[in-house]
Amino acid sequence: MFEFSQITVTMEGLLSVLYAVVAVMIIIVLYHLLFIVVDLRKIMKRMEDTTAQVEAMILKPLAIIDEAFQWVMDHMKHAKKKKQKKDFDVEEV
Repeated sequence: MFEFSQITVTMEGLLSVLYAVVAVMIIIVLYHLLFIVVDLRKIMKRMEDTTAQVEAMILKPLAIIDEAFQWVMDHMKHAKKKKQKKDFDVEEV
């Protein structure tokens, strides 16, 4: 038991005040944690959008290159077929 200018402080009273202070601090921490989580969700959504845009920028040239290779391959196949049609097999009689 402590006495401060006519105020008597007991250990039970001090412990009760400390419990109340800790409870208030936990509520404040949870309140801030809620805002942090909401902000992180917003940041993650922006990052997903940015990642999708970067992915589109990278994949677009690759798709164009793929189309060009496909066109060249098709052109080569058609040229090969035309060449084979022009060749004549000579049969001996």
